[in-house]
Amino acid sequence: MTILEFGDKTKRKIILIHGFQSPWQIWEKYIEHYKNDFHIIVPVMSGHNPDINEDFVSFEKEARELEDYILSNCGEKVYAVFGMSMGGVLAANLWQNKRLSIENVIFDGSPLMSLNSFVKSYTLNFYLKVTRKTRERDEKTLKQARAICCEECMESFIKVLDNMSDTTIRNCLGGISDFNLQRDIDTPDTKLYYFHGTAMNEMLAKKTAKYIRKYYPQASVKCFKGKAHCENSIFNQEYMIKELDMVL
Repeated sequence: MTILEFGDKTKRKIILIHGFQSPWQIWEKYIEHYKNDFHIIVPVMSGHNPDINEDFVSFEKEARELEDYILSNCGEKVYAVFGMSMGGVLAANLWQNKRLSIENVIFDGSPLMSLNSFVKSYTLNFYLKVTRKTRERDEKTLKQARAICCEECMESFIKVLDNMSDTTIRNCLGGISDFNLQRDIDTPDTKLYYFHGTAMNEMLAKKTAKYIRKYYPQASVKCFKGKAHCENSIFNQEYMIKELDMVL
């Protein structure tokens, strides 16, 4: 894992966690907006840094490494953790572990419930195939990639996939597929927020939203009607920043 920091280290801490196969540069507008008011911590998960040859092992390992770094360098208090898509699984691990004192936990479209074996197998095969075709610069695949990555980050996105091993893909997707958010995380001072869309690729997010409403009725759940998976966070960043401003 690579850990990047921005802003004044004496100010309140915000952790921004990217999604699966996403470059950390997806956060650049968020960093620019918040760096004068917060200390921003951006972990680049193992297997997602094109300049380092390493494999992702597990979310548990990533959480321990990030927690150890923050506790050693910043203390236990964290004002907010925002996990986009898969990044929410790491954010949830941080919350569940209770090693950090987190005031706000924010998810966007994060898959926080386990998948059945058919969906798990299909998803793994899909991403192995798409990643291979991206490395081969398949024209159709690159065109489709623009539906999940903004144009400004496309070059960085391709570099991430070029350097990503099949082991990282298997371990990331295996960790997502087997993860279940605990039902009884007893952190009364933590505020919980969950954003999601309603498009077809948000089916798991909608299911997770129902789960959160049931077991964490104090949570704030907001639905973006007609929006696809993390669409606002990726493509409508000014809008998403306004949503975050109401939390932060």
